[in-house]
Amino acid sequence: MWRLLFLLALLLPDLPLDPFHGGLAASLWHPLGVDELGRDALLRLLLAGARSVGFASACALLALGLALLLAWRGRRWRGALSALRSLPPVLFLLPLAAALGGIGVAALLLLLGLLLAPHLEPPLRGKLETFRRSPAWAAERTLGATPASTLRRWAPWALDQAAVLFPSAWLGALWGEATLSTLGLGPGPSHDSLGRLLLEQLPRLATDPSPLGWGALVVVLGLAWSASGSAAPKHG
Repeated sequence: MWRLLFLLALLLPDLPLDPFHGGLAASLWHPLGVDELGRDALLRLLLAGARSVGFASACALLALGLALLLAWRGRRWRGALSALRSLPPVLFLLPLAAALGGIGVAALLLLLGLLLAPHLEPPLRGKLETFRRSPAWAAERTLGATPASTLRRWAPWALDQAAVLFPSAWLGALWGEATLSTLGLGPGPSHDSLGRLLLEQLPRLATDPSPLGWGALVVVLGLAWSASGSAAPKHG
């Protein structure tokens, strides 16, 4: 789970600003140039990419934890969960973000996790229902095992089942953050990310061949391709 390593990127400090030496073109020392605030564009791309991956990993973990809880105890909310699954999470977030003038990092992580969880719940529920009808579950109840001991014994198995869905949840979180940030409705300038880079650089690509803009676009598409490729066999 290489994506989990990028959780540490959420704690990295921002690059130092040096506006007096900003706007430099690409060179040997600065392969992608220097942005208007004096930050090396390559370092900024690497930091923004690591933060976006770390954000997606944290959001995916939250969504999977909530999905497991819903699959185990969410029978009474099946109707509401079905309604939430009818539209992609971003379509719920867009009008909310527009009304609020943007959504901060913590709020976006929580909201995306809550909206992704109903989409992950059905496959997990199918696995858990099969387990509940198994002789192993019947033996647990017959022998009078406490809920705590059952959880301790079977939690690793449940987490292993949830881990199969991690790439899908990760891709949904990455796409949601990048979409909102690209539209100017995500976290503010204090949180640099691939979506923030695209918001700044995409309008320039038609007239100015910005290496940073093309680099950010290539990284986003590459991450989306790698995640979708790794997730596809899991759902087969």
